[in-house]
Amino acid sequence: MFTEALLLGALFIATMSFTPGPANLSLLSVGASVGLARALPYLFGIWAGGFFVIAAGALGLGALFVAWPEAYLALKFFGFAYICWLGWRLARAGFGGAAFEAAPSFWAGLLLHPVNPKAYVQNVMVFTAFVAPAAPYGPQAAALVCISMGAMMMATSLWGIGGDAIRRFVREPRIMRAIAVAASALMVASVGAALVL
Repeated sequence: MFTEALLLGALFIATMSFTPGPANLSLLSVGASVGLARALPYLFGIWAGGFFVIAAGALGLGALFVAWPEAYLALKFFGFAYICWLGWRLARAGFGGAAFEAAPSFWAGLLLHPVNPKAYVQNVMVFTAFVAPAAPYGPQAAALVCISMGAMMMATSLWGIGGDAIRRFVREPRIMRAIAVAASALMVASVGAALVL
């Protein structure tokens, strides 16, 4: 039972981690603008912020949101405003534009997951739906935290590498601008969908 729940959880985590979302799409854009090597502080910030949200899910954040729905509502709207601002900045950069002459900071990355309502929905789901009630919670939670961190680190790195590849091989400014705008729009839409949850 424990193994089955863990395998199903790993599949869910991988699916959610590798699909387009704010962290992945912003790393695609930043990687294409300044290259992944210069974006490493931003990437490390995203990992640190992601760990915060994953740990919060493991420690029962879902119960807090059930007890205090106003807090979750405020998070959703504040987070959406931040993602819209970040999306505007990424679209304006156009992959190599003035907005990204310098890579975003560690602190900009650190904020990304904690203000992203989609990240909380994902992690609350992981630590409620994929835990076997008959087995001790601690070992299951620790395993799910490790799987979540590993998947997030791999996914964000791959999206950043993809952005770096775009920077190296696509030279047409109009194509770069179109990719930047599309990535930004998808990022905002992915979080906008979480507003209705």
